[in-house]
Amino acid sequence: MDTGGWVRAAARRRFSLARRSSCLLALAALAALAAGCGGSGGPSSHAGSSAHGASAARGFDPRSVSFVSLRTAWALGTTPCASSGACLELLESSDTGRSWSSRPLPATLIAAADRKVDGVASALDEGAGLSVRFADAKNGWIYGGLAVTTRQPGGSYVAIEPTLWSTHDGGLVWRAQPLRGLGSEDAIFDLEAAGGTAYLMATNSANGVSVESSPVDADSWQSASSAPLGDPAGGGLQSGAFVLQGGSGWLVEGNDRGTTGSARLVRGGRWVNWTPPCASVGHSFAIPAAATAQNLVAVCVMGGFASSLSKSAPPGAKLGSSWLYFSNDGGSSFATGPELGGLGYSFSGVIASPTPAAILIGHQTQSGQADLLASFDRGVHWSVVYRGQALYLGFTSPSQGVAILGSANDASTTMIMTFDGGHHWAPVAF
Repeated sequence: MDTGGWVRAAARRRFSLARRSSCLLALAALAALAAGCGGSGGPSSHAGSSAHGASAARGFDPRSVSFVSLRTAWALGTTPCASSGACLELLESSDTGRSWSSRPLPATLIAAADRKVDGVASALDEGAGLSVRFADAKNGWIYGGLAVTTRQPGGSYVAIEPTLWSTHDGGLVWRAQPLRGLGSEDAIFDLEAAGGTAYLMATNSANGVSVESSPVDADSWQSASSAPLGDPAGGGLQSGAFVLQGGSGWLVEGNDRGTTGSARLVRGGRWVNWTPPCASVGHSFAIPAAATAQNLVAVCVMGGFASSLSKSAPPGAKLGSSWLYFSNDGGSSFATGPELGGLGYSFSGVIASPTPAAILIGHQTQSGQADLLASFDRGVHWSVVYRGQALYLGFTSPSQGVAILGSANDASTTMIMTFDGGHHWAPVAF
């Protein structure tokens, strides 16, 4: 998203619209550039493009949200319906989330997302998921993956197929975009925009990860990275995310085995090789949060996936413990902060930093209680500011933030907002 005078201080975890919580660092969503988009490439206009009415439908479950100013936002999610149980819905707010109105979606996208695959809607199948991202009031994207049934000799199986749609008139018309370089089972990790440029990260058919960029008001994607970005050798589902702040940018991709690739944004809109926050202490997969272009924070696990305790670890640190790492020079170097917890500390991967002193993270207790924690003194003291599993967390300004929480049984989601920098949160009504 284009900052346009406001602060975006969030590291996003990709959230899948799944029956079980399939959350990736975005996530996701994340979170996923170009060959084989499902659906037609024709435009959809406001007239006849969606069966949904003008008012927000009851029972809306938000799955992705994008604020482009303090007042204007879009939310993508599902509403109850007879055809597939939960149907794709796009809402817009122009009054800071106090009221929401339904916006048209392409009939082709609705049909693809609501189509039943393996007994559930395509957008709800495990591993599938869609996100919405707007750069400004005119230019936006819906991206992610939808479940499809693939038939081969001897049987069929469910695959997740990438999809990308764009609008350049505030959502009146959406067009499917070709995904050159992606196979039918590649994944879009993330899409973000700032300074008039959109960036897209996804796996590619060459068993690597690609980063492409385009002017926000056009669909002209070009390669934008010279950094080596590859696939992990094993482990869990791969994901990746951009962090954009104040004209600067960073990206990481990997999985539970560690960071596979990382890069930073330089002048000219190119991404170049960058040493990620946890490289010296085990290379655990950590997406940083950026309060400013200079101030970053990340959570590092000592020893990462299977490394021994590094000589660079903090004094007294134990293998598997989690620590905060801070940068005050735009990510050129990171210094140790307070310890978060010992072996098995359950940090969800969702982190945001609206100011250099404030940090918010998702956490789960040993009893299984998921909480949103906040510290306002750089991690020295922590308090629970809301109950629930944090799936997305972002700040539009140092005071205004938004989060999406999942329920304990993964059956529904809730959007909450803060207007005092994360001290207090309240649910958003749809």
